[in-house]
Amino acid sequence: MNRPQLILGIDKRLIGMAFIGVALIGQNDGWQFKVAAIALFLAVGFVGRLASRKDPNFFLVMNKYRQQKSLYDPLKREPFRLRVEKSNP
Repeated sequence: MNRPQLILGIDKRLIGMAFIGVALIGQNDGWQFKVAAIALFLAVGFVGRLASRKDPNFFLVMNKYRQQKSLYDPLKREPFRLRVEKSNP
């Protein structure tokens, strides 16, 4: 139930994005575009397979990091000063 959905060992969202990109590139006239589309699909598939082999949840983690990057970036926060005050009893 918590396992990532893989297609041929590659995350389904990555393979879907690669397929859409390949379809857009392959639509153009000329055999060069079709060869480039096939090469792009194979390259994305190879990189996705390597990344999924190391960690099947790699793309899920990277997507969460991309969405919450500003939350953890110390340069995007306002600086704060720590002030210690003595209390008089």
